[in-house]
Amino acid sequence: MYLKSIKLINFRNYDQLYLNFDKKINLLLGKNGQGKTNILEAIYLMSIGKSFRTNKDKELIRFNSENSYVGGIFCKKLEDNIIELVIGNNVKKGIKINKISIDKIMHLLGNLNVVIFSPEDLKLVKDGPKERRKFIDREISQIIPLYYNYISNYNKILTQRNKLLKSNYIDENLLDIYDQKLSEYARYIYLYRRDFIKKIELLSKKIHKNLTRSLEDLKIEYVNQIKVNEDDDLEVLKSKFLNQLKSSRNLDRQYRTTKIGPHRDDISIFINKLDVRLYGSQGQQRTASISLKLSEIELIKEEIGEYPILLLDDIFSELDQRRQKLLIEEFEEIQIFITSAEENHKLIFEDKDVNIIYIEKGRANQ
Repeated sequence: MYLKSIKLINFRNYDQLYLNFDKKINLLLGKNGQGKTNILEAIYLMSIGKSFRTNKDKELIRFNSENSYVGGIFCKKLEDNIIELVIGNNVKKGIKINKISIDKIMHLLGNLNVVIFSPEDLKLVKDGPKERRKFIDREISQIIPLYYNYISNYNKILTQRNKLLKSNYIDENLLDIYDQKLSEYARYIYLYRRDFIKKIELLSKKIHKNLTRSLEDLKIEYVNQIKVNEDDDLEVLKSKFLNQLKSSRNLDRQYRTTKIGPHRDDISIFINKLDVRLYGSQGQQRTASISLKLSEIELIKEEIGEYPILLLDDIFSELDQRRQKLLIEEFEEIQIFITSAEENHKLIFEDKDVNIIYIEKGRANQ
């Protein structure tokens, strides 16, 4: 899988931009604030349907413009496809795949598979549970778009339940309805997360051994509040989630929020049997984060039969030379987009063919 070209109109600081890309390495060079990351953001938008930098689509529209256009041609399983998005100030976001309009993000997911790696991802291990849940949900949704519906519906019901808990009068019948719906979605979320974490652990364990020359053993565990068994079927899981929600009602009323459910899930990461978040050095935490991100790439390859596109946003400035070279060696079969403000980062690729794109003030030169 690779992206052939992209077209931007009134997107961020670009009035009009058209770029062709190399199948392998594309290096976007320019000083900070010139628009390098905006190109990665546009690619990510075509994959996920939203930005990785903001939840407000209006921020993607160029200043003093009414709407913004992002379109790209990509090759997947030897066939060319086109994804187009139009974002307007006062209209619903429009999405087309091969000129056919779609009305749900679920139908966009899984077409153009992308993995993004930014300096923030190096904090994946030591950051809070919310960031690790976001990592899990984003990757499962790319592989299994139906999961996106489960997690979206769960979050909508959760918001309504928490709003009810904060009100002066709590309708018990309405609370029962919310609990039924939450349990319905929670069972699927649990199963998909459990299976994903099992797969990601096997892959990241192997990758981590390579990165540390077999000196460190990585282990990942799924942390959730519901006591479940490996052979619990869907009905049993729903019943367990429902019973736990009911048992937690008094606590929920006290704190005026929902204390039990997938929105509290996390993963624990161990290196040589020690919790790396609590006891690992900064270098160990970074290497564990890299192992997790690389395992995403391998898992997508296993599930869909092709490698995803990799976006590296200013990541080389955060890594030493050894880790820089290790990353490049891992990505020989993958299309990569790299942003950097440092000209000497060209030297990392040595004799490899690199498509260098110079970015300055919303203009690009190839």
